[in-house]
Amino acid sequence: MSRHEVTTRRVLYKIPGMRSVPTTDDSFIGADGQPLPIRVYEAIRPRTDTTASPIVVLVEGYPSAGFQKHMGCTFMEMEWTISMAQLVAASGVTAVTHSNRDPPPDARALLRHLGAGGRRVGIWAVSGHGPVALEAAASATCAVLINPVTKDFYPETPLYIARAGKDETPGLNVALDALMARAIAENRPISVVNHADAPHAFDLCHASEMTRFVLQQGLAFLRLYLRA
Repeated sequence: MSRHEVTTRRVLYKIPGMRSVPTTDDSFIGADGQPLPIRVYEAIRPRTDTTASPIVVLVEGYPSAGFQKHMGCTFMEMEWTISMAQLVAASGVTAVTHSNRDPPPDARALLRHLGAGGRRVGIWAVSGHGPVALEAAASATCAVLINPVTKDFYPETPLYIARAGKDETPGLNVALDALMARAIAENRPISVVNHADAPHAFDLCHASEMTRFVLQQGLAFLRLYLRA
């Protein structure tokens, strides 16, 4: 099966050094007790900084086998996933991509694995990966969600949410607006930006200063809460 065209697109924001970020392949123990692969994109940090970098997980919200069958490649092999992890790492925070068998419990298992010893762990997720990311965010320090599909759950974790004003996914913004209204009414730690002219997946298809600003602010949010 050939790859779906969207899997060949890289994120529409670039910073120096991101393509040269070093990577390491590793594994973690999934919720069923069996190993699952991860790829670690090492943070680019000053040589004088010898502390362990915090980590951001790019959460996969669909079962990996089904995702690969539908898209023609794994989530870890998507150019969006690769370029977003490179962007996070070049911004000074280690990024991790992963595979799964059962998305929610495997995401929680990965966060426990990475957070062992008190290491700070954040989340970055987009689109249909949102429901799993929201659930996993309860075990994270903070989370960035870009035009996410939502669920009837809101964690205590600080969230940065980017809304695509012209999102064409039926019902997505209606549910997202309700989630954000609830968060504000309950005085939760939430940061919201409305990209008014943006369609769904604007980080792949809407090359504009506002798109770059939204991503810059998401990265700044991570650095703030992860103290990177």
